[in-house]
Amino acid sequence: MATHWNVMCDGCELSNLVHYRYKCLRCVDYDLCRACYDNKVETGAHSKNHPFQCLLDRAARELYFDGEAVPELSADSFTCPFCGKMGHAAKELVKHVQSKHRGDSTLVICPLCVAVSSADAQRMSNLVNHVSLMHGA
Repeated sequence: MATHWNVMCDGCELSNLVHYRYKCLRCVDYDLCRACYDNKVETGAHSKNHPFQCLLDRAARELYFDGEAVPELSADSFTCPFCGKMGHAAKELVKHVQSKHRGDSTLVICPLCVAVSSADAQRMSNLVNHVSLMHGA
């Protein structure tokens, strides 16, 4: 069974999350399992109002795409780390951030970067420049 290896739920301390990983787009290294996400668990400096990116493991992506080509990204629907609006395609998220959040210097994590399993996504204060340079428009 595929899992999100080396990821521990910061709510209940479950390790190696199966199928769903919810990554906080504001906190450094803060992840929740599906149950803790559904229950809006808060610990430490994390707020239940922070936006999350849902990431699927390989097995969940295979089930979801059922015979179609399985994307390498761990998500195909993205959450804005500023306002929390969900359901963006990658290009839509770039346009949304560029048009709605220009000048916002809130420290956030790029949801497009966290969807790449090998990426080391860090918080940044200028997501507009980042998405323009790294993810195109």
